[in-house]
Formats: sequence, structure tokens, C-alpha cells
Amino acid sequence: MNDYTNPWLHRLKWAYMLLIVVTLMSPVFYVMYISFNANGFGANEYDFTWEWYGLIFSDKLLMGALGWTMTLAVTTTVIGVPMALLAAKFYKRAQNKVLPVFLLLAPLFVAPDILGSALLVFFKNTNIVFVTLGDALGTGIFDGWFDLGFMTALIGLIIYTIPYSFVVILITMGRYNPEQTEAARSCGATAWQAFWDIEFPQIRAGVFSAASFTLILCFNEYTRTSLLKGGFDTFTTVLISQMLNTGMSEQSYAMSAFVSFVAIAIIGGIIITTMLRAEMLARQHREVAEPAAAN
Repeated sequence: MNDYTNPWLHRLKWAYMLLIVVTLMSPVFYVMYISFNANGFGANEYDFTWEWYGLIFSDKLLMGALGWTMTLAVTTTVIGVPMALLAAKFYKRAQNKVLPVFLLLAPLFVAPDILGSALLVFFKNTNIVFVTLGDALGTGIFDGWFDLGFMTALIGLIIYTIPYSFVVILITMGRYNPEQTEAARSCGATAWQAFWDIEFPQIRAGVFSAASFTLILCFNEYTRTSLLKGGFDTFTTVLISQMLNTGMSEQSYAMSAFVSFVAIAIIGGIIITTMLRAEMLARQHREVAEPAAAN
């Protein structure tokens, strides 16, 4: 705000933004509300309890699915975010920038069920080709390379999350001056030293944001994962299966709310940390600028 800003207009903008957030998050808040009800969903009376959260870890199906989801999410993040970072660096150096952007954002323009089905057909036919090749060579070494399982689900998630990570990192890179890298290289630094010591500290917030975003996307993904995962269950497939068949249990509501709490905490932590760091940098800038202005 400044002397020319209408304070009521400023407050109205904040109120509008909060209204949008509350509206979008209302289904999540409702699940959280139900998760603390001792009588479960649809009960006439509401009795607050922590019981369902205590029973989460006794549900072996949910815990097993959560373990698979966490493993997929972490592996996707470890592989996908560095790939998105390399893609963003390539984009910054490319002369024709339209083609890299088109290739990286293309998965966003394909419907999830169509992309998942296409990958499913691709893996099944690739598996047939490799099995046939193995039979022709008299070896079984190629059997099962592209059977549906963890690897195929991982590939589908990487294809799904890389465009988002690429955009987040690229936005952060927009304020980095490549001449700083050139200066470091001219002083004798290797390419890795110039990146790690000069560039990465300035784009670190974008990389960490991309990693957090990827984790959350993997937890929320259902269509591609359900088509490509093979014989194990993930968190979203278990919840949707329960809703379509037997209905969600009280532990399911508690687990859904718990995951939502974690996601909100991660995003909130990033926002608060960024705001505090921005305030600290602004204060340091003022402390340096004031003596200079006085002189």
C-alpha cells in the first residue's frame, strides 16, 4: 500500500481472494469436519473425537496404499524435478523457444484418461515386442520389462508432473541473470560450481516449490496411476474404490483429512518461509541503503 491506495479497496481485494480460497477448499474442510465426528458421515449428532485418527495405522489396506503412494511420489520428485530443471536450463539457452515449450507442455493438453490409455496400450504392445524378441533369441531376459507395475506408473507420473515443475522453475529462472554464470566461469569455476554456488541459491525457492507441487500432484493423481499401476493399490484408488462400492469408512475420512493437513502445511510453510525471507532481504536492503542515502 502507498499514499494513493484506497484502504477499503485493498481490504476488498483480500476479502475476494479469501472467499475464492474458502469456496475452493470447502469440500476439503467438510471432509476434515466429518473426520472428527465419532458418529461418522450422515449422523444426526456430532460428537468430536480423535478416535478415527488413532485407527488410521490399524487399517492395513490404507497404510499399504499410502506407502506405495509415498514411494511413487518421492521417486517421481527425485527424478522429475531435476529433469524439469534441465529442461528449463535448455529452454533458457535455446534460440527457438517455441518447440521446447510445446514438447514440455503437450501432456497438459491431453485428457488424463486418453493419455493414460495411450500409455497403457504402448506398454502392453512394447511388452509383447520384447517377449517375442526374447522367444526368437531363446532367452527370457526381456520378459516382464514393461509389465504394468511400479515402473510404468512412475513413467506416467513423470510425464504428468514435469510440465508443472518446468513452469514453476522457469518462472523463478526469469529473474536470474545468465551473465553471473559467465562471470563465474571466467573466474575459473567449472559449470557445476557456477550452477551450485551462483545460480542454484537464486532459483532454490522455485526448485523446492516444484518438488512440493510434484509430491502433492502425485498424491492427488488417480486416472493415469489406476491404468498403469498393475497389481498394487495407491491412496486415491483405494478411496475412490470405497466411495464407488462400499462407501468410505471413518478411517478413510481421517486419512483424507490427514493428507490434506499435510499438504496445507507444506504449502503454507513455503509461503510463510518465502514471505519471511523476502522481508529479511528487504530489511537488509534498507539497512544498506539508509547509510548510503545519508552520505
